[in-house]
Amino acid sequence: FCLNCSQGSIFYCITENSRTDGLFISILFSWHDWSSQHMHFYSDSHSPSSYCEPFAHDEHGEPIAPCGAIANSMFNDSFTLTYHPPDGAEVPVPLYRRGITWYTDKNVKFRNPPTNTTLQLAFQGTAQPLFWQQPVYELDPADPSNNGFINDDLIVWMREAAFPNFKKLYGILIRAETPFSEGLPAGNYSVNIIYNFPVQYFQGRKEVVLSTVSWFGGQNHFLPIAYLVTGGLIFIAAIVLTVVYVKVGRDGKNMEE
Repeated sequence: FCLNCSQGSIFYCITENSRTDGLFISILFSWHDWSSQHMHFYSDSHSPSSYCEPFAHDEHGEPIAPCGAIANSMFNDSFTLTYHPPDGAEVPVPLYRRGITWYTDKNVKFRNPPTNTTLQLAFQGTAQPLFWQQPVYELDPADPSNNGFINDDLIVWMREAAFPNFKKLYGILIRAETPFSEGLPAGNYSVNIIYNFPVQYFQGRKEVVLSTVSWFGGQNHFLPIAYLVTGGLIFIAAIVLTVVYVKVGRDGKNMEE
């Protein structure tokens, strides 16, 4: 990725058809310099809490909505995926930009302030985060129902990652349109990126990944290893305890005096 440019493209090739739903994932790597501090500042409420400092109020004293360091540093690069068939014009790859959040986050945890008028009036008296280019009620001009605290991109970003290297879902392939009814066909693709999120200040790195998902979930290298190691340790502990039980007995009657 270019660090100082505003737009760029990546070209790559998929060698075989993807038969499952394609996931378009943007990844932010190496948030090492201030990730531990960054994780402690978070608030999804309308009124700033002490955990939002130093991003609770703007220079005029107005409360910031949403407040906190996580909201203030919301990822805002944009991507356009294009398929280049060998015998035709290029085809934009359609992506669902909604429905990428956890159900509980969208319908329980994050809620807009109640209002009988417009969302803009509901956030009257608040300020946008310092690094944002638009207020929270205008995050998605194309879809009024995807604004405020229930904006899908905001909710995905607000879910804290356990490690400094993490993935964030950007969109899901729309399989109702040809030639993507069976997934992503093999061939050449390009990704056009509009850069808005700088990473050079904390020596980070961004990547874009096309992945697939099955009934078992998306690709994750950490969980299988963790499960195997944990299962192996439990199995060894079970064998040791069984041997001790056989040698000693339930009441310790087999233990030598």
